[in-house]
Amino acid sequence: MTKNIPSSWLIVGLGWLGEALRLELQAQGHHATGTHRANFDFLHNEFPVGNWDVVFLNTPPLTTITPRAYAAKLTNVTARRVIFISSTSIYGAKCGEVTEADAPSPDAPGGQWLAEVEQELCSIFGDRLLIIRPGGLIGGKRHPVFHLQNRVGVSGGNELVNLIHRDDLIAIIMTAPESVTIINAIAPAHPRKDDYYIKWAHQLGLTPPQFVESEHAARVIHSSVLPQFYTQWVHPNLDVYRIE
Repeated sequence: MTKNIPSSWLIVGLGWLGEALRLELQAQGHHATGTHRANFDFLHNEFPVGNWDVVFLNTPPLTTITPRAYAAKLTNVTARRVIFISSTSIYGAKCGEVTEADAPSPDAPGGQWLAEVEQELCSIFGDRLLIIRPGGLIGGKRHPVFHLQNRVGVSGGNELVNLIHRDDLIAIIMTAPESVTIINAIAPAHPRKDDYYIKWAHQLGLTPPQFVESEHAARVIHSSVLPQFYTQWVHPNLDVYRIE
């Protein structure tokens, strides 16, 4: 996908990620419109009708609708590219190094739903589909440390973080070549959980969490795809946070 040729985008889910993507697309000369929960949901509404170059699907796991019913809403989409935001949660509790070559093995309902939707969308769109599996998301006012402050006995202090900043995720979305079909969107840095979150708690004036170590081997999610086209990371070390 090239950002130099103007294109039209439908963004399904103008939330924390979708709205920021819309603004960046418009800033670069693209046409971008989208839906909100208030005017569209997969359970009750028909999918919007229109001629878009790219349809961007940015919805959390919708476990009130089956993956097949979710995908069925999209059978008439004619866009040359459909982008589905999934999650690294589809890999479940796999340990060690995980790449796009690893098969999904979800161990939670949300991850199972995403994995099944991926399969359904692949059967409809084939090579027109790009699946992006981000890790934990930071940026704007979002950072996991806010949920961890004051907590005690947080497991996995010795495990490694697998995060990505929204700025980098948006850049990946906009520049992914059309030959790519699956991307693990994870920043190159993988500090220990305890080191990373305690540092950020201190920097933000929060009471730091107290961690305990786990017996699980550290999991590092990598991408064998990103080095082929995305090398100029905005926040490779996950060391930038600002309240917007």
